[in-house]
Amino acid sequence: MKILIILLILVQTIYANFSISPQVISLQVNKGERVGWTELYNNGDAPVAVELSVHERVLNLEGEVIQDSMRKVDDFIINPSQVLLYPGNKVQVQIILKGKGKITADKAYLLYSRRVPFDFPNEEKSEGLNIGISINMAYNTIISLETTRKGGISFVSSKPLDSGMVELIVENKSSGRFNTNNLYIMAGKKKITEFTGKGNSIMPGQKRRFVFKHDKPLTANEFNYGPK
Repeated sequence: MKILIILLILVQTIYANFSISPQVISLQVNKGERVGWTELYNNGDAPVAVELSVHERVLNLEGEVIQDSMRKVDDFIINPSQVLLYPGNKVQVQIILKGKGKITADKAYLLYSRRVPFDFPNEEKSEGLNIGISINMAYNTIISLETTRKGGISFVSSKPLDSGMVELIVENKSSGRFNTNNLYIMAGKKKITEFTGKGNSIMPGQKRRFVFKHDKPLTANEFNYGPK
């Protein structure tokens, strides 16, 4: 028991953590803005190496990000794309959208930042036994290209489900994002406010699945929504 107590006193746990901000990098591409910034911060007790890359942001019909479909893209320059951070250090990272062509529709990407292995130079060790806790840390930051164009949704299909539920598929055929925060569905004269699929904005070209309780599937003629 005495040996165990002595070991516990000698142990110094070291954490290698980092954070990134902001959570959303907005580029007003309608005004020609093509450069954004993010900041990495080492809030742990040990050095950490971070690698950054940009990926497609693919959502499923429920509005959730599909992690397995995060294909890396080459639409941005990241400077620097690899960062070494010592405890308490902050680093500014520049995100540059390539090309000079006009962006005609809203779009969103994911900036993926992850902790990677790196052999830091040996530093003077403090007394005791140092135990490093390795945590596979990663963050997804949204890069949002904004045109300020108005978004909207259109009827695609509807069908009955079990237990009196109805499925409704809609699509954003506009050039602007469609925010689902205050969305309600009109089924004829009935206003429906409780339904699934409100997780994220519906981006141009994306479809979304709403499920709610209703006595029958909707038709294109009776479907409407608000607020607009």
